[in-house]
Amino acid sequence: MYSALLHRLDTDISVCHSKAQIISSGNDSSDETDLADTQRPSIEGSEEDLVLQTDIWVELLALRDLVVEQSVELRYLKDRVTVLDSLVEDLQKENTVMEARMTAAEILVEELQMKNDAQARDLGIAQQNISSIQETLTVCELHVEEVEKQQEAQARELAAAHLELSAMRETLTVSELRVEMLEKQREVVKVAFSASLLESGEGNIEYGSEFATLIFRNVFTNTGNHYNPNTGYFTAPVRGVYYFRFTGHMAYSEKNMRMRLVKNSNAMVFIGDCKTPSTDPEDNASNGVVLQLEVGDVVSVQLSDSVWDDQYHRTTFSGFLLFPS
Repeated sequence: MYSALLHRLDTDISVCHSKAQIISSGNDSSDETDLADTQRPSIEGSEEDLVLQTDIWVELLALRDLVVEQSVELRYLKDRVTVLDSLVEDLQKENTVMEARMTAAEILVEELQMKNDAQARDLGIAQQNISSIQETLTVCELHVEEVEKQQEAQARELAAAHLELSAMRETLTVSELRVEMLEKQREVVKVAFSASLLESGEGNIEYGSEFATLIFRNVFTNTGNHYNPNTGYFTAPVRGVYYFRFTGHMAYSEKNMRMRLVKNSNAMVFIGDCKTPSTDPEDNASNGVVLQLEVGDVVSVQLSDSVWDDQYHRTTFSGFLLFPS
C-alpha cells in the first residue's frame, strides 16, 4: 500500500516538475521576446499587424500571470511533497517497527505454539495418568468394598464372639463360684486329728468301773481344729464318712483295761485286756471303725478301770474324714 502511494506521488511530482519546466521555459522565452520587443524600436506596420501584436502582448501577459500562478502552486506542491516525504518516511519507520513487532509476534506465536504442543503432550500424558489412576482407584474401591464386606463379616463374627465370650464369662463366673465353693468345701473337708493321752511323763490313768471320757491332751495333728484337747471330743464339721482308731496300753496295773469308741452317746467298738501279771507286765489293744457322721455329731473314747501312757505315746486316739457325703 505504501509503495503504491509513493509511486503515485512520485508520478504526480514528476508531471508537475515537467509542466513547470515547460512553463518556465516558455515564460523565459516570452520575457526575452517581450524584452526584445520592448527594447526593439517600434516599426511601423499595417493596422492588422498592430492589432496582432497587441493580441500577442495580451496573451503573453496572461501567460505570464499563469506562470506566476503555476510557480506558486508548484511551491505549494513542493511543500506538500516534502510533508508527504516526511509522512512516508515516518510511515516507513512505523512499518519497520511494525514489521519488527510482527516478527517478534511471529516468534512469540511460534514459541507459544511449541509450548502449546508441549502442553498438549503433557496433557495427553496427564490424561493417561488420570486414566491409570482412575483404573487404580476403581480397583481400590473394589478392594475397599471387599474389605468392608470382610469387616462386616468380622464385625458379625466379633459380635458372636462377644456373645460367646459373655456366655463364657458367665460360665467362668459360675465355675469360679463353684471352684470357690469347692475350695471352701475342701478347706472344710480337710479334717484329720491324732493325739496321745499324756503330754509328758508316764503312768496309769485310773477310772472307776463306769465308763468316762478320756481326754487325749498331747495333740500330734488337728487339721481343721475339730478335735478339742480340753474335752476329748471330736465334732464332725461336715456330713461324711470318717475313719477312727484308738489304742490302749496296759503296764504295771492291778486293774483291767476296757475302752470303747462312742458316737454321740452310742458305743460303737470296744477293746480290753486283763491286768498284767509279773511275767507279762505290758500289753496293748487297738481297734478302728468307719462311721457315717452328720454335721455336729461328736465322737470320743471312753475308759473303764485303767490305761497306761508314757513318753512313747502308746495310748492314742486318731481320726480323719474319708470323703464328704
